[in-house]
Amino acid sequence: MKLVAVIALALAAGVHGRRAVKEYEINLDADPKDRYLELLPVFNQTVWGFWDKFFANDKELTDLLYKISDERGAEDPEMMAEIQGLSDASKLPFEFVKAIQMLYELQTLMVPIVNFTTFPLPKGYEALARIPWRGPGCTGIIAKDTSTGIVYHARDLDFSPVPFMTNLVYTGIFTKGGKEIFRSQMVAGYVQVITAFKKGPNGFAIERNTRYPDHEGGNELMFHNLKSGRPLNGWTLRKVCEEQPDYESAVSAISTTPYVSTEYAIISGVRKGTILAKDPDSVAHVQTLGQPNFHERDDYIIITNFDFFFHDIREYFDPTGGQIGHPRRIAAQELLNASAVLTPEVLFETINHKGVIADTIFQAVMSVETGLWNVSQPDL
Repeated sequence: MKLVAVIALALAAGVHGRRAVKEYEINLDADPKDRYLELLPVFNQTVWGFWDKFFANDKELTDLLYKISDERGAEDPEMMAEIQGLSDASKLPFEFVKAIQMLYELQTLMVPIVNFTTFPLPKGYEALARIPWRGPGCTGIIAKDTSTGIVYHARDLDFSPVPFMTNLVYTGIFTKGGKEIFRSQMVAGYVQVITAFKKGPNGFAIERNTRYPDHEGGNELMFHNLKSGRPLNGWTLRKVCEEQPDYESAVSAISTTPYVSTEYAIISGVRKGTILAKDPDSVAHVQTLGQPNFHERDDYIIITNFDFFFHDIREYFDPTGGQIGHPRRIAAQELLNASAVLTPEVLFETINHKGVIADTIFQAVMSVETGLWNVSQPDL
């Protein structure tokens, strides 16, 4: 299935216009400080606009971000060198580039429910309410096309503020010895993976979705883990993509490696797939394609940003799909359940449905078996 064919079908169905995702090689044999130099002329103006609008004049927020980052201490030496290279080339403050690497972990604080959360920001961290990136809004589906047996993986990545974030998206082709090791959808300035794809007869695709703490004290635990210096979630996943040779070893590594914060890992392979609801030190819940799962047919598994299998009521107060009380997951499942066969076209239509798509800056339909990496950006 070619990207052009899927996009043509989408346009005929009246979904949003599309933009191609720029691709850049990230040469892992190069000096880490130099790996992102090709990107700077393309993205630096947007990154500076993001800094100027949200951080340059908010000393309270930047001081707090820098304080948390300083308490973490140094990141992995390779990661630190990449951050230093980005700071040197962009002329942005090193402290800012380092602190922005915590964005996914800090995102778990941002439950989009006004006056409806029992897990407020801890005392002294109130300035983090002004962090500009907002969610939730991600949707991940792993589905089996029963007419062929092929497994496909569809994903919406939703991230605000859209005018900035949509212009920072690219695909990084990570190489060693001139050969692709894996590829990942990236956000300029952030050196960790977000949606990754490792080719091979038993390769894997990985999607990250924000997952919110499910108990009182969850925010405090996340801050404790941040300050302890634990590797950030996205860096752990990047190393999984670099080092793990196959689907089973990737699932095992993600399941057993400590995280800083709660997060979903949506992992597909050749005719298999799983969704892990990660707690920092364990796996809270597993969905496995083809096995009995809560409120799902056996030919797909799905997750957005809430533990629907644990009846997380916050899902019904999420406004990002456009309708309180009718969450994105249910809107997606209505389309999936109405389709006898879950083809790539059905999945693409589903993630573009008006009740599913939100502040979407990146979309993918992938298949490890066929090598499909169908990625694009909607014009919202």
